[in-house]
Amino acid sequence: MAALNSHEIVAMFLALGVLLASARFFGELARALRQPSVVGEIFAGILLGPTILGAVSPGWVEFLFPRGGGSALGLIPCV
Repeated sequence: MAALNSHEIVAMFLALGVLLASARFFGELARALRQPSVVGEIFAGILLGPTILGAVSPGWVEFLFPRGGGSALGLIPCV
């Protein structure tokens, strides 16, 4: 198995941070609207996936969630 280079490590941790922060934010927003927090977390996944972010900025989706390379082993792509 190949080792990750510094760019792939930074991208992987950035992607994990974006995923966790957005899931927490939208989960809390859903709870404020008297919905289960999982509803907000699912919305965050849809927002960050190829459905919305992929349509608006495909470059960011490819940077955060690469389809190939070493960091793709740590983060499973949305598609």
